[in-house]
Amino acid sequence: MSRVVNEHPSVRDTTRERVKAVIAETGFQLNLAARSLAASQSYLIGTFVADTASLYYSELARGAARACRALGYHLVTEEFDQRNPVAADHYERTLRQTRCDGMILPPPLCDDLALLDALERDGVRYVRISPMLDPDRSVAVFAHDADGVSQLARHLWEKGHRRFGVINGPSNFASSATRRDALIAAVCALGGSASDVTASKMLWDGTFPATGYRTAGQLLKDAPDISAIFTFNDELALGVLGYAHENGLRVPKDLAVAGFDDSDASSFAWPSLTTVSQPIVDMAVRAVQALVRDSPH
Repeated sequence: MSRVVNEHPSVRDTTRERVKAVIAETGFQLNLAARSLAASQSYLIGTFVADTASLYYSELARGAARACRALGYHLVTEEFDQRNPVAADHYERTLRQTRCDGMILPPPLCDDLALLDALERDGVRYVRISPMLDPDRSVAVFAHDADGVSQLARHLWEKGHRRFGVINGPSNFASSATRRDALIAAVCALGGSASDVTASKMLWDGTFPATGYRTAGQLLKDAPDISAIFTFNDELALGVLGYAHENGLRVPKDLAVAGFDDSDASSFAWPSLTTVSQPIVDMAVRAVQALVRDSPH
């Protein structure tokens, strides 16, 4: 039964289905405390989430929790300061004490070399989400950001847009530069030039929507001929939409607004937000599965 519960690949499909049927019929539940003592494992997987409201981290945690539950593990989350993401000391004081069997490291903590060193010293396996530094150092999960942005650029180009604005994400996120560069490359491939794209760093204002609002104002002041703005995530795009509405810009007639993630934030928008889909939940599920699959136990 333990091999079925733990999704061990050596179990035949017919056996797996019979055991699952018995589990469902009897209402069997794992005693995690006894299981942990018997196997010298905690059956805990840890991750960090930002201390600011972020649908990205919420989606990651939701996917990881779902996968952990399916595989007989529990997810432990710990907040980190997104403005000062030095997590090694924080790990020493918190998650290290829980004896997690593995860790999922989202950006930017996936590139915190001191944290990676600490985990390796303790023998804790980890999976990184979209790392920027030394991607071959560990198992990592990536999304195809550039492909999605290229398709978005073509869509906007076909709508007649020729001057684009980009609101970048945090500089320590590899995907921030990837998405910006992909838009520039796509515009050039469509017949435009790099000078047709004006990129701006975030002017942080406490939350992503407030930051999108503030940055859009400065971006359109610097380049008033921009007719389409692409943002690092959907939450920034909500702020751009708010700025447009309050300043008499009709969306999408006067200004097209596009985000990234296809998160719940896009469903809050009016008019509907154009966005690039990112499989955040699936990425978290794959990270958990990789940790459990590669477990030495």
